Amino acid sequence: GKVRAKQYKDVPIKIPNWVPQAHCFTTEFKRHEKELLEAEVYPDDVWVLSYPKSGTTWVQEMVWCICNDLNFEAARATKISARFPFLEIGLQSAALHFSFKDVKDMPRPRFIKSHLPVSMLPKRYWEVKPKTIHIRRNPKSVAVSYFYHSQGIHYRGSMDTFLRSFVREHQFYSPYHAHVIEYHELRDCDNILHVSFEEMKRYLPSVVRKVCQFFGKSYSKAELELLYQHLSFKSMRDNPAVNFENPKGPTKGEPFMRKGEADGWKKELTPEQIHMLDEWTKERVPNPEHRKLFE
Repeated sequence: GKVRAKQYKDVPIKIPNWVPQAHCFTTEFKRHEKELLEAEVYPDDVWVLSYPKSGTTWVQEMVWCICNDLNFEAARATKISARFPFLEIGLQSAALHFSFKDVKDMPRPRFIKSHLPVSMLPKRYWEVKPKTIHIRRNPKSVAVSYFYHSQGIHYRGSMDTFLRSFVREHQFYSPYHAHVIEYHELRDCDNILHVSFEEMKRYLPSVVRKVCQFFGKSYSKAELELLYQHLSFKSMRDNPAVNFENPKGPTKGEPFMRKGEADGWKKELTPEQIHMLDEWTKERVPNPEHRKLFE
């Protein structure tokens, strides 16, 4: 169902007369909204925020390693979902017993992943301003990746049917453009560092350098070489700690780490589908400054 945030006056957003749009969530969400808004946030928390399928796992792994003295052994030994839990995982489906327990019980400093829009983050987030990385990705890549992801879980329709429902904002966490724009329109939030998936694909070292600086960490060239190796697509794909494969599950779906390309959509989408997604972006993002976020 569609859920609109009820309390959002704490959000320091620059958009005049801003009213958040309704977002697509499970019905479970409404039951826990209050608990979510009142969740505790600590100054030493580290958050990774994004719309789904934007390269979140890759960024989580990069951030965790940089903040934990490049302890690759620990990174490989423990699943990312335990090192860096997903705040609102229980809101995904009624089948999952819901609680913020994973995040609440984490020893500090806590590492927290979330796909929530700015209007639904815990109220304390805006007072405490924990260090946060926000990642965005080209909408066409997100659309393709979301299709394969959904297929792996429950979706039985075609790519075309999925894309039509995606542009109608019927997928969880939609609307997509609003999510990205709102994170980029926050005022005085120097606790948030923005990165893009494409930039990480193009030149990972420059993103790593920014992230190290942001967390006040410095590593030698040789150490950083090991980090780039650890974060390479092949190494991520072959690492069970970050690849959400169900060992007993069906193997007919696409793997979680599928291709990891920046422009993979060019091979996957028809000219009509590309046109549809581009028109959708034009329509949703009239502001040319904002449009740069979706190139």
